[in-house]
Amino acid sequence: MTRRALPVFAAAVVGACTHQPPRTDPSDLWKWANVGQACTSSSPAYPLPDALRDTSSHPFRYGTDNTWEDKAKLTEDIPGGFGGIGHRETHPRTTIYLLDTTELSAAVPALVSAGLLPAAPIVAAVPGRFTYSQLYDWFRYIETHIIGVRVTMETLDDRRNRILYGLEDEASRVELERKLAEMHAPCFLVALRVTGPIRGLHGARP
Repeated sequence: MTRRALPVFAAAVVGACTHQPPRTDPSDLWKWANVGQACTSSSPAYPLPDALRDTSSHPFRYGTDNTWEDKAKLTEDIPGGFGGIGHRETHPRTTIYLLDTTELSAAVPALVSAGLLPAAPIVAAVPGRFTYSQLYDWFRYIETHIIGVRVTMETLDDRRNRILYGLEDEASRVELERKLAEMHAPCFLVALRVTGPIRGLHGARP
């Protein structure tokens, strides 16, 4: 598909900031994981170190299908550092997570060309902490290092620029947080929720 320049309407561009903690939502039942460090507005958001990236590991692949991996490859060159597409109640309803929100006008036509936005979208930019590719790298790494933890679901939640894990009980939550601390996972990357045992729901797909 040929890329073409498209107008961006109602683009609310704010200053880029990769260290800003995500906005809190009282209705959100997911809580940020304790990663073994005090998380503040100055806590850095960093990608998985290259030395830890195992490109041969595909924990989410079913046959040849891996939607998260495909999307990570598709969006890695989006201007501004694309971190996902979210939705909100206020206008404009569609929001684009970008590490550099000043690149919104360049990011939109690239996202339209990739088929992730409709033509001439009405969007706003919000600061993201991680690109989609960074989220996927961390997600893949975490998944291959939490064998034995009683996980009920997991997903790359690009609507809120984070990773989600559901756990069977408090003991499972404590164990997952211990492993995240050992991995030196960054703040505001993983959100958790104790769901109780859920059968038949492991690996919720995006």
